[in-house]
Amino acid sequence: MSAPADWRAEAPLNLIFDADDTLWDSNIHFLEAFEAFVKAIAALGVDLHRDSVKAVVREAELELIQTHGYGRRPYVIALERSIIQVAPELHHEPLRREVERIGARLIERYCDLLPGVEETVPELAARHRLILFTKGQRDEQLRKLDRSGLARYFKRVETPREKNPDSYRRLIVDCGLERGRTFMIGNSPRSDINPAIRAGLRAAVYIRHPHTWELEDEELDATDPRIIELPTFRALLHVF
Repeated sequence: MSAPADWRAEAPLNLIFDADDTLWDSNIHFLEAFEAFVKAIAALGVDLHRDSVKAVVREAELELIQTHGYGRRPYVIALERSIIQVAPELHHEPLRREVERIGARLIERYCDLLPGVEETVPELAARHRLILFTKGQRDEQLRKLDRSGLARYFKRVETPREKNPDSYRRLIVDCGLERGRTFMIGNSPRSDINPAIRAGLRAAVYIRHPHTWELEDEELDATDPRIIELPTFRALLHVF
């Protein structure tokens, strides 16, 4: 990946941001919900290896993504559907009650802003046009955005079913963006970086997050000068 350029003199630019695990913590909440599910199973005396539980939940999760999209509510449904495969029938009802408790906490849990976000976003918004482009159920994402205090800084919020090259191209057309003045910022190689580059954006800025969902991992082309990796969110101010 190339060293970051300094595009500040070209303001205003179009900066497209991912939300989950770019602006605020998110996937760690799913990981903790899963661990709570595993503990609930073990507490009932069911002897089932953690990896076996993970495989069942993952299968249910991927099926639900096709019909419900990404989000916290679909994940809770995935846990509920997994019960019949991970526990004997006599444990189904107590496990459902525990999943209800786990799900309520997951859905209502506040997403903490990541370091540097609260002070950096307003500075960037003062110079550039900011757009939020994030997967997930729209009502859920809008609620998180509202609770974050950042909503007023984004000129537009889009929540596509998937973030692939075609969805980026549609965003460019719908928002009237000039590709040469448009950049993507996110933590996911699969959804933020690679498809943005394939859609022809000028560059994509990768900000690594330690708890990025494993299914968002994908190889990046380290030789592509359009892919920039920054160590912190705050470092965006030295680029834009």
